[in-house]
Amino acid sequence: LWDAACFPDCWKMAHIIPLLKPSKDPSLPTSYRPIALTSCLGKTYERLINRRLVHFLEAEGVFDRNQCGFRAGRSTVDHLVRLETSIREAFVHRQHCVSVFFDLQKAYDTTWRYGILRDLYSYGVRGRMLHCIQSFLTGWTFQVRLGSILSDVFLQENGVPQGGVLSVTLFAVKINSLAKDIPPSVSYSMYVDDVQISFSSCNLSSCERQLQLTINKMSRWADQNGFRFSPGKTICVPFSLRRGLSPDPVLHLNDVAISVKEEHKFLGIIFDKKLTFIPHLKELKRKCLRSSNILKVLSHTSWGSDRRCLLRLYNSLVRSRLDYGAIVYGSARPSALKTLDPIHHLGLRLATGAFRTSPVLSLYADTHQMSLERRRQYLSLCYAYKIYSYPQHPTFDALQPSTLFRLYENKPSIVRPLSFRVQSMATSLHLPFSEAALLRSNERVAPWDLLPISCDWSLAKYRKRATSPLVLQREFAEYEQKYKDYSHFYTDGSKTSTFVGCAVYSTTFRKVRQLHTCANIFTAELYGILMAVEYLLENNIMKAVLFVDSQSVLLAVSSLANSKNLLVQCLRVRLNRALHLGHQIKFCWVPSHVGISGNEKADLLAASAKECPKLPLGLPHQDLKPIILKSIINSWQLDWDLEKENKLHNIKPQLGVWESSFHKVRRVEVLLCRLRIGHTRLTHLPLLCGEDVKLCDNCGKAMTVLHILWHCKALNQERRSCFPELFQDHLPFHPYFLLGDQPFISFDRVLKFLHNTGLLHQL
Repeated sequence: LWDAACFPDCWKMAHIIPLLKPSKDPSLPTSYRPIALTSCLGKTYERLINRRLVHFLEAEGVFDRNQCGFRAGRSTVDHLVRLETSIREAFVHRQHCVSVFFDLQKAYDTTWRYGILRDLYSYGVRGRMLHCIQSFLTGWTFQVRLGSILSDVFLQENGVPQGGVLSVTLFAVKINSLAKDIPPSVSYSMYVDDVQISFSSCNLSSCERQLQLTINKMSRWADQNGFRFSPGKTICVPFSLRRGLSPDPVLHLNDVAISVKEEHKFLGIIFDKKLTFIPHLKELKRKCLRSSNILKVLSHTSWGSDRRCLLRLYNSLVRSRLDYGAIVYGSARPSALKTLDPIHHLGLRLATGAFRTSPVLSLYADTHQMSLERRRQYLSLCYAYKIYSYPQHPTFDALQPSTLFRLYENKPSIVRPLSFRVQSMATSLHLPFSEAALLRSNERVAPWDLLPISCDWSLAKYRKRATSPLVLQREFAEYEQKYKDYSHFYTDGSKTSTFVGCAVYSTTFRKVRQLHTCANIFTAELYGILMAVEYLLENNIMKAVLFVDSQSVLLAVSSLANSKNLLVQCLRVRLNRALHLGHQIKFCWVPSHVGISGNEKADLLAASAKECPKLPLGLPHQDLKPIILKSIINSWQLDWDLEKENKLHNIKPQLGVWESSFHKVRRVEVLLCRLRIGHTRLTHLPLLCGEDVKLCDNCGKAMTVLHILWHCKALNQERRSCFPELFQDHLPFHPYFLLGDQPFISFDRVLKFLHNTGLLHQL
């Protein structure tokens, strides 16, 4: 098909399924969203074309820097951060920031096909690619499907096909030229068909003049390229902290006045004119409560789903909503953000079955789920360090240290943008990143130049634990003979709490390097291979075999899928260059620590890296994520250490995941959680009813879990029967013996004790 430069007609048929939009009139055709189902084989072929086209467009720098739609390493959050930063900077200068959010009428259906081909030709697309795209754009038909009934066949006369993998790229190509008509003084964002422009000034009339000129240029561009902006759905929001009355900006699109509103949803986040994010938080809370209804149905304390499944459902249905845009709306004032905390607590209570009076700090510790505030810190820091790796990223400048530091210091009431917040978080968490250099290489191999990387997995058929080292050594000796005409290289990585090292060893060459302590073992192994490949290229060694003991590294290097790890990309580029120059490079996996001489020597070399000077080798931003998470958990642990009166802290002083919390019987999970937290229906139900603390019927003391399990003298006989070890060895009692992760007494016997005393059903 690729050689013929055509797209088969049998793959150009789509079945359209209309889905009703939320809160829309079902009697109107415009109330339905058309979902197009096309051939799976056709989509596979589209991916082949799309991968080649996108690589060419990115390599040639065709796409505008501020176009983030469906591009690798870009997301909607990028534009949200840029817009928030622009507004915050306008606020600190006491300026107006007027923003216009555009709506394209039926963007995909009105895309000018000839214009797409013309633009591609102007960018240098020729030959099979251009002819194949031309074939793809013509001859599409569709049928509307309702249940099992299909409509007549209709021809799609204009636009790009709905539901096509290639369609979004072609649409982005067509709308890309819009950026050329926007003046440099006007800030703008493009996410496929979502377009936004903004301008800041102390004078509102200056904002009107600049934006109106830009709108006029954009309108002319739309007329010339077959698009049409909808005046009715295009919204203007004037952002300002100035007090008193100020006139609304007057802007026109196609001689129709643009509506001015106090808030607007842009890429899923509601921006209000004061940037308090309170309208967004209210809407987010409403949606999360609705999603929590699924958890309520499945979380019955007797027959409900298990804790692990419910936590996964909560993370995917509710917490994912809370995560989206959290690094932006996290700038709202703390009192507003606290309105989301009950959603988080509800999800954790439903998943664990904890009693309603359970302290939230105990919920966090029992489930090992951090608070939303810490979650926002983690997401913000991970995002920032990812952006620091890409200087060409549109958000890179917005996250650099600002020259407005003194201005913000003099105006403490003004909320800082994300760049300031990230610096403050990193300082408070004592992140050790000051010396860590981030890898910033962005080399990629063209899909049509990609050569397969040979990996020998023959030794992987042996299970290391079940196979004698002598057998593995004998098998490896055969492979040495198999590759006797090749130069042998062994690579390895080593990581301890004090250093990270990588090494490459052969009979003629040895090299050791020390990396930053933030590097993980995966990165160390990759650098070992990279040093070997660079040595092969420098010394023109044409035939070589690299023995590597890391399966994950070999899988990443040999995979044909795109990798987000910049170091993997860099290594693939070096390998592909060597293969094109005629080098025969093979990889062979070998098990570690089984007496293979070369592997053992490489391991010792990597371990000796502690004595080598630390070189400023760049790290992939993914290496920093575990360090960020560990720092946040350490901060959480310090706060948890202060909770001396917390009942769960007495049992679980160290944060972490306890596997004993997961049980195949839901009721057992719930009982164990309630007993550990110390809040049960028996002990704390009176508090919900506004009554006094419940007292023990036998001894008149306060009814607590600890009192039931150990202190109540009326239950001593049953206690001696169920827990004889505690009395025989004269051990000082601790609740961990009964409720810990690895208790001295099994929890089944604790349940038996509660059952025999008649208290089990009251918990």
